[in-house]
Amino acid sequence: MSYKRVVLVDLASLGMRSDNESAQHNSDNDTLLTHVLNQSSESALPTFHKLGLFNIYFANDDDPDTWPIATYGLARTRSIVNKSCSGLREMFDCSLSYRVSSVFEEVGKQSNSMIISRFMSYLFSQEHTRHLQVGNDHDAFAVLNHQLDKEIPGFFYLQVPSLQNYVQENDFDGFTDALNEVDQYLKQLLERLHSDDLLMVVSSRVGDNQSKDGFSTYKILPFMLYNQNLDPHHVLEKPYVCEVGGTVLAALGLQHLVASPQHNLLPEAQVTVD
Repeated sequence: MSYKRVVLVDLASLGMRSDNESAQHNSDNDTLLTHVLNQSSESALPTFHKLGLFNIYFANDDDPDTWPIATYGLARTRSIVNKSCSGLREMFDCSLSYRVSSVFEEVGKQSNSMIISRFMSYLFSQEHTRHLQVGNDHDAFAVLNHQLDKEIPGFFYLQVPSLQNYVQENDFDGFTDALNEVDQYLKQLLERLHSDDLLMVVSSRVGDNQSKDGFSTYKILPFMLYNQNLDPHHVLEKPYVCEVGGTVLAALGLQHLVASPQHNLLPEAQVTVD
């Protein structure tokens, strides 16, 4: 099926390492996020629980009341370049028969494409796309909600501003507090979605202050997909992060317009038929 709107919330920090000894030994699973999740109580981050973030990293809970409502898993990266936009390029670049384009541009040619973020050169260089610059998480989600209230179809991308800053400062408490606030914003967002909306919660950031160019430090990044008609489950195989961009195109019925990526995550998300 094609969706009317795809809403993608990019947390852009969930693959970034914590500042400790095992992280310096290139451990994929030792990130600031996993430290937060390990120290979270059962009642903490309830929306992330529902979306399956905890289940990505830990054993599934047998209590049906806490089963995730989303399809979730980990995606692999190929990037060996430590730049703030390298993960974005890998996730959203796409190939036409004659040149490299982007998901934002290809959606914008056919429908509406909107970016809500602080200034980043890659994002604000996208053509056929409306750019709305924001400085904090509250404003970012307020702008997104306002745009969704207009019932305009298309692709809505929001990059959360705060989390990367706390990771770069190695501020565990600040990161934890911000993640709790984002959890509440996502709860409100879920309540706004319609049956023909697809929500994607992902992370694009693949580099930090410790990484060096030429070393593929970040091989896995989490993703969560939600629509009320999807059959939620854990995607055990690890697709490449470019399939996130492929999923945006496929969900809007546009993937046939590009040469690559031709794979997406929607076949993994089985649709529930009433």
